Amino acid sequence: MGTRKKAALEQFNRDNILEAAKELFELKGVEATTMDDIAKHADYSKSTIYVYFKSKEDIYNSIVEDYLSILTGEIETCISADEGFEETYFRLCDCLVSFEEKYPKYYASLMGEENMTNSRKKTNIINQDVGRELRELISSLLEKGVRHNVLRKDIDLQPTVLYVWSAISGIIQVADRKKDTLKNKVNMDREEYLRYSFRTFYDSLVRR
Repeated sequence: MGTRKKAALEQFNRDNILEAAKELFELKGVEATTMDDIAKHADYSKSTIYVYFKSKEDIYNSIVEDYLSILTGEIETCISADEGFEETYFRLCDCLVSFEEKYPKYYASLMGEENMTNSRKKTNIINQDVGRELRELISSLLEKGVRHNVLRKDIDLQPTVLYVWSAISGIIQVADRKKDTLKNKVNMDREEYLRYSFRTFYDSLVRR
């Protein structure tokens, strides 16, 4: 078999395994799904599965990385738009909210809030290159604020990159998980809390 045909077959098999695993993870949950289940659903032998993936953790992380690529592309699109800093910031917030609504399980994993199994095996979901790309995208947002002369002068851009990412993602996760608390304690629904928190955080970044 030629090199190209072999590579195409390997990619085809890998994609089939990932698609089968994704369907089972959604149907049964990650913890309840076994490698045997994945092999049966993908119509491969278990030994074939292990040719492409070392473990269920490896399969899950590969799926999460695919979703991370989707998210990175969406963030890049919204940040590169020809808009002011404020419009870009709120577009980014909307982008992350929309992604979390469509892919809640994988969003939680990307944010480090969901363990895929009870295994003690160390997982590395966000690889170094993608992590760097995300930091660069958030950095470009903050640089837009500097160019437009709206970002506070005392802000140190490097730590603020992480601060922005963790703050926005944290707001979204609280809004998603604490709906009853928000309603009972602060008299806000999810959308009201998101709008209020995104605006409050934005105000902390810009000049008064």
